[in-house]
Amino acid sequence: TALSISNALIGTDLKVKLLLYTRQNPNCAEELDSTASKHLDVTKKTTFIIHGYRLTGSIPVWIPDLVHLLLSVEDMNVIVVDWNQGATTLIYSNASRNCKKVAEILKKLIDEMLVDGASLDSLHMIGVSLGAHISGFVGQMFDGTLGRITGK
Repeated sequence: TALSISNALIGTDLKVKLLLYTRQNPNCAEELDSTASKHLDVTKKTTFIIHGYRLTGSIPVWIPDLVHLLLSVEDMNVIVVDWNQGATTLIYSNASRNCKKVAEILKKLIDEMLVDGASLDSLHMIGVSLGAHISGFVGQMFDGTLGRITGK
């Protein structure tokens, strides 16, 4: 989600998009509302990429490179968590307040994935900045049993 500098001035309400990339759709994400998906295979490893605070609303330019790198290494699901609407504001504390809400959305998706046959040890959360906090909150919601969390 690309936002303008005016969004940073007025702030943005939280809206989360879950964007799935796989080797079958490496360049065009499928937006997930649930696990009912054309491309999601819960028997494969799933990596979540979660950006952090976005002062100006600009798109994190590093995400596409990371998506392609992950898919080149392993046939997996890569879910980009776009919470730019909610992370864009001049007031950092407003963005940080949205972290637990994002984590709750991710927990709901992961719970659905578990029902469909996924395992917690096949999940990897990669979070940058406030995205690392979101990853930690998700890990806490699963009592520290997620496969891996990488935070920067």
